[in-house]
Amino acid sequence: MDGKEKEPLMNLETIAGKRKDPGFFREVWQQARLVYYLLRDPEVPFYLKLVPFVAVLYLLWPVDFLPDVFIGLGQLDDLTALLVGAKVFIEMTPPHVVARYMEQIRVSDGFSASKDADVDEKIIIDPQPDLSGKEKDQA
Repeated sequence: MDGKEKEPLMNLETIAGKRKDPGFFREVWQQARLVYYLLRDPEVPFYLKLVPFVAVLYLLWPVDFLPDVFIGLGQLDDLTALLVGAKVFIEMTPPHVVARYMEQIRVSDGFSASKDADVDEKIIIDPQPDLSGKEKDQA
């Protein structure tokens, strides 16, 4: 060996990885925490704070689009109402407030993008690619 130790192909970082995108359930948990933070933020208008409560009210309301008698479908209907209510609330909230709390949540979960990411992970668009000799003569 040249004095350099070979880096193992499979190490803990490559197996577990520094994931940049959370999975579905982690994302749902992040959205639930985001809704909690946004409900407590004074910059979010009061009328927007009613949206998640309307979704919860739909859960408690005895009349559903799909009754809970249909095993699975009724509960899926309730879950969908909660997720859509949270998503609408997040989308209607001022973007700078959402960005502030989302970054805070992603950092606490360890999913924040690093500032010194490799060039391999970035998309670089060359506006004027080099033309080969034949293409230059034809142009």
